[in-house]
Amino acid sequence: MKSGQPTWEDLNAYVDGELNDERAAEVAVALGRDPALADQVAALHRLKGAAQSLLEEAPVDLPETPAPAPVWLRSAMALAGSLLMVLLVGSLWILVAPPPAQHLVWADQAWQSHAAWQGAAVSPLPRQTAALREAQQQLGPAAFVPDLLSAGLTLAHVGDGPTIDERASFHLGYRGLRGCRLSLFLLPGDVGLTEQMLDLGPHPGEPLQRQAVAWQAGGFSNLLLAEGMDPLRFAEIARRILRASLEQRPFDDETRQALQRNHADSERCTA
Repeated sequence: MKSGQPTWEDLNAYVDGELNDERAAEVAVALGRDPALADQVAALHRLKGAAQSLLEEAPVDLPETPAPAPVWLRSAMALAGSLLMVLLVGSLWILVAPPPAQHLVWADQAWQSHAAWQGAAVSPLPRQTAALREAQQQLGPAAFVPDLLSAGLTLAHVGDGPTIDERASFHLGYRGLRGCRLSLFLLPGDVGLTEQMLDLGPHPGEPLQRQAVAWQAGGFSNLLLAEGMDPLRFAEIARRILRASLEQRPFDDETRQALQRNHADSERCTA
């Protein structure tokens, strides 16, 4: 994607699902940091949905085409149509739909778990091979436990996460050497997510430095979040974890090298 804010073409392609994984992840990060952009995307979703509904409701057996209306009448009708579209779009800016409530509840509880871990005493980092193996054994073979050493992050915490619908989630906490903390929560089963990345933050009332995305993979609902991390770094990590979790395989050499470059080029975490 071009550097800077997403263009109108970027947002339109994002809504239509025409962006590749990398661009979609970058746009999702931009939407999380800019509520106005998020409002535009929500409006586009509703506008396209309304247009599709109108097309689907059009009658199949249309009457014979009448004689052309006078020029003045056609101009008036065109003006009325334009005004109607302006009113429709204007109303869509007001009727912006937030993510489903259950996803926001899970994200809010996950942030609390993340903050509790972040505020706890720093313990020595465990050996990664053993820590990853222990986490995989606890979650089972269907869960994807990422090895993020190439991204400059070490698995430092394996514990319980929030309970949703009487199902306990798992909390994997990763720690970096430059003040970064990243949490991955895995909840067995489905909470209405899909394999498409869903942006869950920040939302009104939340710190702008918060970033959170969620998706469904391998029989688990996945929620990844960080605060104060370079947005491009978070987007790259999220994109790579999403793809690997869907493919159910460890990172390959290309992925590890990309994460290393991304880490080297990123800013220090600020939270």
